[in-house]
Amino acid sequence: MTEPVATAGLLLDLVNSRLVYDDRVDDELDDERGAAWLRAHGVPAEASDLDDARAVRDALVAVLRGTRSPDALEPWLVAMTRRPELAAEGGLVWRDRDEAGRRIGGSAIREWAALQSPSGSRIRPCAAPDCQHFFIDTSRGNARRWHSMESCGNREKARRHYAKAVTAG
Repeated sequence: MTEPVATAGLLLDLVNSRLVYDDRVDDELDDERGAAWLRAHGVPAEASDLDDARAVRDALVAVLRGTRSPDALEPWLVAMTRRPELAAEGGLVWRDRDEAGRRIGGSAIREWAALQSPSGSRIRPCAAPDCQHFFIDTSRGNARRWHSMESCGNREKARRHYAKAVTAG
């Protein structure tokens, strides 16, 4: 067993690491850039970790978009454990441990779980129909809709204004 990946924002970086355009796919976990992505997130660039990152990304994106149930995360859940260790200053410290080849998945799923609340998930897809990005909603009412107000939010508001002007005119 290995220590989990300890990076803040791993989940958001992971689910936003593959964008599909009309003429190309931009995948930060492709064979050329995947090792650098892993190292930037504190993971040794091993083939099993890259495979894990791709697989858990696909599962999490499907769960976040509502096309699969959270049961899709089960292969990572069975590889996650928490064990007590004696702390140097006394007492116990609980440490998350993930099986080798499941480090990215375990860390991303822990971040995902921490963002779930009774009022809904704090991580979700951008509401703009032509956007593939996810964001973490930190608004008080958990009501944010766009990953970027400057791009997607303004574009959506302009579309609504135009549609209203066309029907009124």
